[in-house]
Amino acid sequence: MSPRWQDTRVAPDRTHHLLGREPLYAARFIDVLSFHEPGLAAVRDVTGAHHIKLDGTAAYERRFKRTFGFYEGRAAVEDQSGAHHIDVEGNDISPRRFAWCGNFQGGACTVRGQDGKYFHVGADGAALYPERWNYAGDFREGAAVVMNEKGLHHHIDIEGRNLGLGEFIDLDVFHKGYARARDDCGWTHIDVHGRPAYDQRFAAVEPFYDGQARVERFDGTLEVVDEQGATLVELRPPPHAEPIGGRILDRSAWGRVHLVTKAGDEPVIVKWTRADNDREVQALLALQDVPGVPRLLGRRRFDMNDQLRLQYCGGDVVGQPRKLRARLEPEAIRITIAVLGICERMHALGWVHSDIHPGNVLVGDVVTLLDYACAVRAGPARPWRGEINWGVWEYVPPEQLADHGELDSSADVYSAACLCLAMVIGAPPVRVAVQEHFKTGGWDAVRSAFRTAGPQAALKRLSDPLRCALEPALSNDRRARPSAEALQEALLHV
Repeated sequence: MSPRWQDTRVAPDRTHHLLGREPLYAARFIDVLSFHEPGLAAVRDVTGAHHIKLDGTAAYERRFKRTFGFYEGRAAVEDQSGAHHIDVEGNDISPRRFAWCGNFQGGACTVRGQDGKYFHVGADGAALYPERWNYAGDFREGAAVVMNEKGLHHHIDIEGRNLGLGEFIDLDVFHKGYARARDDCGWTHIDVHGRPAYDQRFAAVEPFYDGQARVERFDGTLEVVDEQGATLVELRPPPHAEPIGGRILDRSAWGRVHLVTKAGDEPVIVKWTRADNDREVQALLALQDVPGVPRLLGRRRFDMNDQLRLQYCGGDVVGQPRKLRARLEPEAIRITIAVLGICERMHALGWVHSDIHPGNVLVGDVVTLLDYACAVRAGPARPWRGEINWGVWEYVPPEQLADHGELDSSADVYSAACLCLAMVIGAPPVRVAVQEHFKTGGWDAVRSAFRTAGPQAALKRLSDPLRCALEPALSNDRRARPSAEALQEALLHV
C-alpha cells in the first residue's frame, strides 16, 4: 500500500521525512519542509532548492534559491530573477516577478512588488485590483487585511474594495465570524459588521475557538472569555511583586534601583519601574554584546510593577549631573573616548542613548554607560520623531530642548562632548538661572534660556587642542556634528 502524504512528518533534524518512526526514503537533504497537496515537499540539497515526491526523488529538473509548499496547485519559489510561482511540474505560472511571494489562499496570493508595496494576484499572476498597500495579508472567509500609508488596517474583498468595517492599529482575518482587532485602547474581537463583541480591551487576545478565546488582561491575568467578553475561566491570576530587598542605590518618583547580594551569588542590580521597562528591554537585548553596556539578566512583570535584573558593574559614577569634581583633561578625554566607543556600537545597531550625563557614566575597571530607558531607534538617515520630555537640560542638544522634535545619533555626540567639558571644569557645561526664567515665562522660557546660553562660555576654559576637538560636536546644527567615531579620533590626537 502506497504511503499517504498526509501521514508523513518532518524528521527532527529536518534532513528527511518520516512515516511513523521510519524514514520515508533513503535520501538526505540540507533542509526539508512538510508535504502538501498533491504530495510534494519543498527541499534543499547541494544542487539547490526544489520539490520532491514521496519516494524522495525530484518532481522536476529545475533548481531554485528557495522553494516553499504547494497551495492550491502553486508553490512560491525564488531564483535569480525574483520571486514567482510554479506549478507541480516546475513550470512558471507567469513571467511576472516580485520581491516576495506568499501562498495562494482562496484563489488569491499576497505579493510584494519591487517598489515595496503589497497587493494580491490571481491564479494567472495578474494583480486583482489597482491599489497598492504598505502591507497585505492572506484571504480568509472572503476578506484580507491591508495596511494603508497611515499605518492603519482595514478589510478588503477579493476585488480590493474596502469592506467598511473600520480602521484599526492592528487587525486579523476573520475566524468563525470574528476578527482580532486593536484600537487605541487595546485588543478586542470584532464581528462581521466591524462592531466590538464586548466593551473590554485586553493586552492580547487569541481567535475564538468554539465560542471561547484566551485573553491577557493589562495586569497580567490570563483568562478565557466567551463571545460577550464574560470571564469563563481564570488561567493565571495577576502576579504580585515580593519585596526586592538589598541596598537602594537610587530612588525617584518612577521607581527604585537596588543592589541585591545573596550568599553564594554574584551581586545584581534590580531596577523597579512604576510602569514598564519595554524600551530599555528592547535596547539592552539589541546591545547585549556591546562592551560597556550592562547585560540584561532577566525581567519580571507585575501589575503596576516591572522589574529588570541587570549585571552589576563595579565603579563610581562620574558625578551628579549638576555636582561633580573636576578631572585633568587626559582623564576626562579617556572616559569620553570610552563613552563614544559605546555610542559608536549603539549607533551602528540603530540605537541612540539620548540621556548621556555624569550620573549615567560609571567608571571602574571599564567605563559603563547606564540607563537605557530613554534609548530610541534612530539614525542619521531616519531620525526619531515625537514628543520629548527627558534628559538633563545642561547636557542635551538644542533639538532636545523642545516639546516635539527629531533626534538622531548626533544627539549622543553632543551630550558626550558636554560630558567631557563638565568633567574638566567640574561643573555643568551650561549655567542658567532656572527659577528666574521660570517666573517670567514658565518652562518655555527656561528651555529658551538653555538654548541661548549653550556651552560656548565653558569651552573657553579648556586647552586650545581640546576646545578645537569638542567645538564641532557642540554645533547647534546636528548635521554639522561629527560622528561618534570621528570625535573619538579627534580626542585621541589632543
